[in-house]
Amino acid sequence: MSTDYNLSIVKKPFSYNTITEFLISQPLTIDVEIDDQYSGCFSVKGIEFEATVLYVGLTDFARLSIELSPAEMHIYLNMFLVWIRESLLTERFCVLERFLDNGVVLLFSTRFGSEDPFVDALQVARWIGDHDAMKFCPALGIASGKVMAGFTGTPKEYSATVFGSPLIFAAGCARHNPQGDVSSMITFPADEWKERSFDKVFQPIEYDDPEKGKVKQPQTWKLGEAREIDFSGMGRLALRDIANVVHSMPSVSAEIKAREWAQLIRDKGFYKKNV
Repeated sequence: MSTDYNLSIVKKPFSYNTITEFLISQPLTIDVEIDDQYSGCFSVKGIEFEATVLYVGLTDFARLSIELSPAEMHIYLNMFLVWIRESLLTERFCVLERFLDNGVVLLFSTRFGSEDPFVDALQVARWIGDHDAMKFCPALGIASGKVMAGFTGTPKEYSATVFGSPLIFAAGCARHNPQGDVSSMITFPADEWKERSFDKVFQPIEYDDPEKGKVKQPQTWKLGEAREIDFSGMGRLALRDIANVVHSMPSVSAEIKAREWAQLIRDKGFYKKNV
């Protein structure tokens, strides 16, 4: 096992706002105290707005939870979240939110400064598909609509979260990624694409060649035709997919890396069992 690991804590800059920061800096849509006959007294504080949701699902969550030790799974999930954070370092117009324990959602909205939230979501999804060096192979789904960011909890502790059908819809689109010989796939409602030009949205990546100067890489992403599926609770819906047809060859998977990190922690004496 390689020994070139660094166990120190590294602080990296965040280039996006949190839901809490958004809530405390904007006028609230709802700000009331409710005294319910059965539930008791509670606050309702939130902001309703239009947003595009990019769902990034952790593939094989159940299998990983069974096959990895709890410590290894803890490390794996943190590796996944840090990797997702990397995709946002050049994107200023989104908010990162945990979604249960098997994925995250990224929110894009004109309220955050985005001119075209759907395209911004596609760009981040593309980055994720192009930079999956550790073989996370996340499920990617996008949906747009009205959401509400708000505080929930008890007088002892409140936390900020996001509600709305686009979150469930985006997760459902990710679950309906068709199986095929592709390395990554983004799925979304067909009507979200409108009349956009694929060549403009997914422009070829350029790099500097020491002899040829600016060189464009061959396009690896393909836009699929609309297809209809039975969507639970919503009937028959048309979806479209954008797939990365070129497979990368990761040097090591995140699953193996998580095992190696956990073993190194034990070898260094940092794993201390509770008495």
